[in-house]
Formats: sequence, C-alpha cells, structure tokens
Amino acid sequence: MTVHIERLTSDVSVSEGALALTPQQIDQLVALVIGKLEDRAREAQRMRAATHVRRSAVPGTGPER
Repeated sequence: MTVHIERLTSDVSVSEGALALTPQQIDQLVALVIGKLEDRAREAQRMRAATHVRRSAVPGTGPER
C-alpha cells in the first residue's frame, strides 16, 4: 500500500509471519495519521496567527490615522 502525505510518500508492506492488518484496519490507521497531521497543521496555523503582528497593533498605523 502506498500512502502519500504532502511531501511524504511511504510504501508499507507486511513480511511473512508478521501480524497482518485487514484493509479496514489499514484504512482506519491511515485516517488516524492523516487526522493527526491535520491537527498539527491547524495548531501551527493558530500559533502563527497568534504571534503575527497586525498593522493595527503597531503604534501609528491603526485605523485612527
């Protein structure tokens, strides 16, 4: 199974004797990983927005002028 996440591509295979996952379990695992990556991306965006200096926050550049 090939999984592509933005710049990451990974081929996953099961070797003989290893515990194989069902297709449904693999789908759930992939959905979980994608969800976690999306959570991290949203948190990073929130952090950037929270620390971004807006023009209205800089003295002399707000809407009063």
